[in-house]
Amino acid sequence: MLLIAVTFMRMKSMGRRHNIEKAKRLLKNAREKGAKLIILPSMFPVGNVISLYDNERRARSLVKNLSEKIRGNSTDSLINLAIEGELYVLAGPILEQAGPKIFLTSVFISPQGEILGKYRKLAPSEREMQLGLSAGKEPVTFTLDKKYGIIAEDDIFMPEISRILTISGCSAILGSARTVESKPDHIKHVAITRAIENGIPMLIAGGVLEDDNGDERLRAPSFIISSEGDLIREAADDDTLLSIDSSVLFRAKEIAKYPTLESVITGLYKSLKKNRMTSKGN
Repeated sequence: MLLIAVTFMRMKSMGRRHNIEKAKRLLKNAREKGAKLIILPSMFPVGNVISLYDNERRARSLVKNLSEKIRGNSTDSLINLAIEGELYVLAGPILEQAGPKIFLTSVFISPQGEILGKYRKLAPSEREMQLGLSAGKEPVTFTLDKKYGIIAEDDIFMPEISRILTISGCSAILGSARTVESKPDHIKHVAITRAIENGIPMLIAGGVLEDDNGDERLRAPSFIISSEGDLIREAADDDTLLSIDSSVLFRAKEIAKYPTLESVITGLYKSLKKNRMTSKGN
């Protein structure tokens, strides 16, 4: 059994110190409740600033200036949070510079501060691709008490990704929601669909991004959805922790239901690659 905490944070745009201090309080609260794993929101600790500005020149400048190698400033902050909080931390995506390419990358960190894995977002948005961001190559899982799959932001709109994680033996899918200006609940409805399609729970961390004046500009919900598509928990407006024991999330169906696992995965990979190529072509 594993108690998982999903955060909902009100972040300040580029407010690294403010956001980190707020995360420290949430991690302390999670540890006191007995949590072993915490999910932090997308683009922590600076917030989703690339969606905050319509000006493409400004957005490109932010992508260039904020992207960093792993390890870098953002991952060092996350490592310190994991060590101080004595928790496994799943956070991201953050902007990762890898050679000439920039990825949106989620990181999974142990309580000892070791980066156990990283996942490069497979489905960048149209705007992100226009800003020069690249797509990752493959889904990523990690194992604690059970096997978990990682998604990031727009990945949830690609059904193939959730399907691959499901047939790969994951007991739940964990990740983040991209903060948006309008209709933030759309991602929740899509997540319900993915849960029902695959019979697998979805745990997604969102939050609010405030500008320099403290005005709310972007929002995404935080929620926990059962394998039957029921909304088990949803965050309020304030900084919130949604916690749940993993034992209530484990799916009942057997992976052996999929007798040709390798062929199914191969087909889904090809479909995902084709969809991405088509998207770029348009």
